[in-house]
Amino acid sequence: MAGSRANVKHLRREQLIEATMKTIARFGYARTTMAHVAQAAGLSQGIVNFYFKTKEALLYETFVHLAQEYEALLERALERAGSDPVAGLVAMIETDLGREVCTPTKIPVWLAFWAESRCRPKYRDLYRKLTEQYSRQVHDLCGKLAAQRGYEGLDLEMISIGFVALIDGFWVSIGIAPDAVGREKARKACHAYFAGFFPAEFTPMLAPTVGEENRRAG
Repeated sequence: MAGSRANVKHLRREQLIEATMKTIARFGYARTTMAHVAQAAGLSQGIVNFYFKTKEALLYETFVHLAQEYEALLERALERAGSDPVAGLVAMIETDLGREVCTPTKIPVWLAFWAESRCRPKYRDLYRKLTEQYSRQVHDLCGKLAAQRGYEGLDLEMISIGFVALIDGFWVSIGIAPDAVGREKARKACHAYFAGFFPAEFTPMLAPTVGEENRRAG
């Protein structure tokens, strides 16, 4: 019985967090209210207040959930890539620009939390942790690739910093003007970026046909 109650509690919190993300994507961070979240979840505001005593607690928990979900997706992608560093870097690109992460709901939510990180230490610390871990993963994969294929004189720190900035920039562009960039163009640009350092492993991607681009974007 206790296990059943715990499961219901977990599912309810997940439901409210999903509703919070939809609300932020629709109204923005500052205009999101507990009433908006309750409406999006199809629940009473009293239930929202039962699980999250304050709006700040709900918003921070939503950011933590989003970060943990992303870390889990990336970890699984890297596990599937195995020991091949090229496959690992491609897995990172595909995760960042894939359908589970790069969505019309989640990207605006990421941007909203990034904006708040400037004046909210808890948000800033979480964002810094994510960025440092991601940059380290890129650094390690590039280092492994360089050692295996005989590339010398590469500044691995600058490569990893540059790639983090590239992905962040695409998320901003996709979140603000998705028709101007799109995930497929972003993929091609990421491959072109790594081709500048590892030309034998990252040849430029062919431009997709209209049908292929629409299929991937769908």
